[in-house]
Amino acid sequence: MNTGGACEKLRGHLDAYLSRELSQETSREVERHLESCPQCAAELETRARVRAQLQAAVRSTPVPPNLEAKVRRVLNAKVSRPRTGLWAVAAAAAVIVCVTLVGLLRERANPEQAILRKTSGRLAAVLNVGLRDHLHCAVFRKYSKQPVAARQMDADLGPEFAALVPLVQAKLPRDFRVIQGHRCIAGGRQYTHLIISGGAGGGKLVSLVLTRKLPSESLSGGIYQAGVDRFQVVGFQSHDYLAYVISDLDASQNLQLEAALAPVVREYLAAHATG
Repeated sequence: MNTGGACEKLRGHLDAYLSRELSQETSREVERHLESCPQCAAELETRARVRAQLQAAVRSTPVPPNLEAKVRRVLNAKVSRPRTGLWAVAAAAAVIVCVTLVGLLRERANPEQAILRKTSGRLAAVLNVGLRDHLHCAVFRKYSKQPVAARQMDADLGPEFAALVPLVQAKLPRDFRVIQGHRCIAGGRQYTHLIISGGAGGGKLVSLVLTRKLPSESLSGGIYQAGVDRFQVVGFQSHDYLAYVISDLDASQNLQLEAALAPVVREYLAAHATG
C-alpha cells in the first residue's frame, strides 16, 4: 500500500512528468507508483485533462482577421509621419512579433499535439491513441538508446507482458531489435510499449503499442493505415485491446512489419493478457 508521503512526493513530480522533464529513472519510479496507486493515477488523469483543455483554449483563440494586411499597410506608410505615427508603426510591429511568437511557442510547448492535429479522417482519433504513446515515449521523451537488460525489461513490463518480448523479437527482421519494453502512461492513458530499433545504420525507430479499448473505440473490420509527418501508423484490434505498429519506415515496410507481428500479438493477448 502506498503511504501518504510517497503519494505526496509522487504528486510533486506529476507536472514535470506530463511535460517530459523527468529523467528516465524518475519517470520509471513515477510509472511504477501510478500502476499501484489509483488515487495518484486519477490525479494524473485530471491534470492531463486540465492541461489539454487549456492548450485547446489557447489554440482556439482566433487571430484578428486581416491583421497582417493592416500591419503591412502601417509599415509601408511614409517615414515622414508624425511621431504618433511612428508609435503606431512600432505597436503594429510588436503585435506581429507577438502573434508569431505565440504560434511558435504553441508548437514548441507541445510538439506531440502539433503532430497529432495533422491527422484527419474518420479513424484519426483511434489511430492517434497509439501515435500519442509513440511520440511521448519513443520520440520526444529522453530515454537511453542502449538496449535495456532483459531482466530490467521483464520487471518494467510485469508478468503479464514480459513473455511477449522474445515472441516479437523472433518475428523481426535480423537487423531490428527490441531495446525497451515498459508499461507507461501518456495523456492519462495506460499503455504497454515495446521500442524497437534497427534498419540501415540502426537509425530506424519502431513502436509496438498496446492499450485496452474504451467502449467508444474500435478498429474492427480490418487493418487501418495512415501516414502523419514522417510516421507510419498501422492499427489493428485484438479482443479487448487496440494494437499499433508505428515507425519512421516507409508505408510498405511498416505494413509488412505489422503483418509479421499481428498474428503473434493477437495469439498472445488471447492466451495471456488479463490486466
